[in-house]
Amino acid sequence: MNRIRAITLFLIVLSLLLSSCIKRVDRPARGEFQRYFPLNQWDQYQYSGPLGKAVVSGNVNELYTITYYDSTGRIQYWKDFLKSDRGAGWKNMVFAVKDAPALHFEPALPFVPWSHTVGDTLLFSAAEIMGDSLNTHRRIQVEYEILSAGPVITPAGAFNDCIQMRMSYKSLYGKRGNYNGDSYWWFARDIGLVKYIIFEGTGQLLSAKVDGKTYP
Repeated sequence: MNRIRAITLFLIVLSLLLSSCIKRVDRPARGEFQRYFPLNQWDQYQYSGPLGKAVVSGNVNELYTITYYDSTGRIQYWKDFLKSDRGAGWKNMVFAVKDAPALHFEPALPFVPWSHTVGDTLLFSAAEIMGDSLNTHRRIQVEYEILSAGPVITPAGAFNDCIQMRMSYKSLYGKRGNYNGDSYWWFARDIGLVKYIIFEGTGQLLSAKVDGKTYP
């Protein structure tokens, strides 16, 4: 009996020592990374560079549409994003130019940061489907990396809680995809995209109206 008590006491002491040595890591709450790409109805963003003006113009269930305009106010294209508790994924892209085929991703490509930790990487595979007469399919692979976390200054204001993310597209099986190469995106908490480097050029946020609040 004394031996059993001694073993029990030893196990209790050991568990206490181990628990004091183990650092607890709290996982981000569900919906945490949605805040870096809010997608509120009628939110508006004005960017320098190729993105121009962007308006959250509608949603059906959890599929949100952003309409992009050029400097003359003409629609360039629409993008659909599928919202989830992990953030949002890029699902579709439809061009305003006549006869330009739509672009679809299956499953939707992650489009928001998933981590606060610099150096974290994520590898994601999907089908890139073109809405052409052949319904062309390409298999793509996208590598994501968290490059920085901290303040970003733009003409729209200084944003303290930002995450920079790299997206590297690669078309598999030797077929060239639409977005091969690297792009860089800076997301501000409760604001959304504030800076970018993409295939067509670079830009940053000039002004915005997000959830009723105006920037700058």
